[in-house]
Amino acid sequence: MPRIQWSRQFFRLHRITGLAAGIMLLLISITGSMLVFTDEIDHAMYAHAWHVSPHATSRTLQEQLKDARKALPGNPYLFFVRLPQAPDESSILRAEYSATDKVYIFLDPYTGSILQQYSNTAHFTGFIMYLHFSLLSGSTGATIVLITGIGLFLSVLTGLFVYRHAIGKVLRFRQALEWNNRTRRWRNLHRILGVWALLFNLLISITGFLMEIKVLDAWKNTQTGYTGIPFRGEFEPLLAKAAAAIPGFRATGLRPPRKVGDPVKIPGHAHEAAFFGEYASSVSIDEKGAVKRKVDFSKASFSDKLNSAVAPLHFGNYGGIILKIIYSFLALTPGILSISGFLVWYRRKFIIGKKGRLT
Repeated sequence: MPRIQWSRQFFRLHRITGLAAGIMLLLISITGSMLVFTDEIDHAMYAHAWHVSPHATSRTLQEQLKDARKALPGNPYLFFVRLPQAPDESSILRAEYSATDKVYIFLDPYTGSILQQYSNTAHFTGFIMYLHFSLLSGSTGATIVLITGIGLFLSVLTGLFVYRHAIGKVLRFRQALEWNNRTRRWRNLHRILGVWALLFNLLISITGFLMEIKVLDAWKNTQTGYTGIPFRGEFEPLLAKAAAAIPGFRATGLRPPRKVGDPVKIPGHAHEAAFFGEYASSVSIDEKGAVKRKVDFSKASFSDKLNSAVAPLHFGNYGGIILKIIYSFLALTPGILSISGFLVWYRRKFIIGKKGRLT
């Protein structure tokens, strides 16, 4: 096939994938841009729930679990999402009724009182997250988002070929926007944004694809592991054993057994890079206090570290506010590119094409 025909085929594929995913990309871009600031939004909306007045002693973790369970219907699987890391922090627990039905509880560790309670989709960022990954439509919506992500990936790759001669010009700031030129404004905007956001959109499409696969996998198992079972031991001695198992380990959460015979899993961190978050390392201990498994993430394999890097790279929550602002802006580019791409196509198809037919 002649080279010019190859170019036309790539351009056609770029146009089709971009237009087909356009509306979805706009929605995912807007919600993704908002999710960059999940922590800041949640802290602002529920400031009263994150901090407490310190007392001399706190209630045991078993007592806190009982306090939280009293506020819940049924017998869901209940665990500590976050243990207090400072004397003035609350305990955060999550009750799981199913893969899609979860309730978060903020609890005063000194008094056992409930400071805040909401379901996974009944608070602002939870709703946006659910919309972003599944369009509020469960596995069907997640599949649509997955296909959209593939469309973005193909659009970026074909765009790299279509605009290969313009990349150097754009990066050297020699591509003018020409906003006053009605013929070129949208084409040039599309080209400039596409080039500058190229690597970011590749990153977002790949990490988003991997995360969406995990979301779909979670919907496959919606029946088991969502009922609380009795635990006869005390959790505080297990925290001490976990700290001794890995040098420098600090527990940040606690997961009681899901099934009879399972160990207690204590996630935390042990001086690994902050990029990987506060839950990368973990120690699993049975009721008798025997360490069954430990993961010192500072010694993890490259593949394990790469897998843990997926979520931070996708959401940009591993840096300060400046990085988040940059991520938030770049997260809008797929939506903007879908709009500008549509306008470029519309102009060629219905305006320029119509003028050509008239002449």
